[in-house]
Amino acid sequence: MVNIHNIMEEQVVARVNELYDQVKNNGGSWLECDCENCRLDTISYVLNRVPPRYVVSGRGITHNTAELMNDSQLMADIDGIALEGMRLVNSAKRPYHKSAKLNASGAWETDIPTFIFPTFIGTVYDGSTFEPLDNATVTLRTGNGNTATMMDASWANPTRTFAKTRGNYSFWVAPEGTVKEGESREFTFVVEISCPGYDSIDYSFSIPLVSKTEDPHKLNSTCSLKVQDLFLFREGIKNEQE
Repeated sequence: MVNIHNIMEEQVVARVNELYDQVKNNGGSWLECDCENCRLDTISYVLNRVPPRYVVSGRGITHNTAELMNDSQLMADIDGIALEGMRLVNSAKRPYHKSAKLNASGAWETDIPTFIFPTFIGTVYDGSTFEPLDNATVTLRTGNGNTATMMDASWANPTRTFAKTRGNYSFWVAPEGTVKEGESREFTFVVEISCPGYDSIDYSFSIPLVSKTEDPHKLNSTCSLKVQDLFLFREGIKNEQE
């Protein structure tokens, strides 16, 4: 059996821990907690936003690790995303701490029917060049205009796109409780995207869900919804698709 390994994990884990230690040792006033859970949330935040690098041999590890260390732009992106994640994790507590607790076996106890949202995944492009757009700010709002609450601080809302993430963004909305299992409801969301030098756009979509009584806090990577590809045009350029 071939063992496939993502070497970005070691790079991100090591760098996030270094940054936490540096900020703590330098007396960063904004850092209130650097516990293992906060560090893991930040590591997850970064890994969700940088491209993986898979290897299957020791030679591959050596070659790719050397490449990574020489990629100054990628390392700068990792630092920037990590610091952003640290601040988000530090400023926000996990929403589900208020509604669920661990049992003796370490599993979440849930007896309330909830609407469990899939992860929303999308990509932003330059409408003229069709190239992935970096430095775009993406906000997910509910149908009533409120900023959608994320499952935890490792999923930012609003979030940003980076050059290394190829214009991709993702959201994981916190579950919504209801009164009974098997209830059907349609939820509407609006994706708002802005970027310096571009006209902003909004895109609305709806998703039908059925309430369930199960642990809503386990991420199922196979349960996702691909949002339509969205295109931003530079200010003053007409969108021929309109």
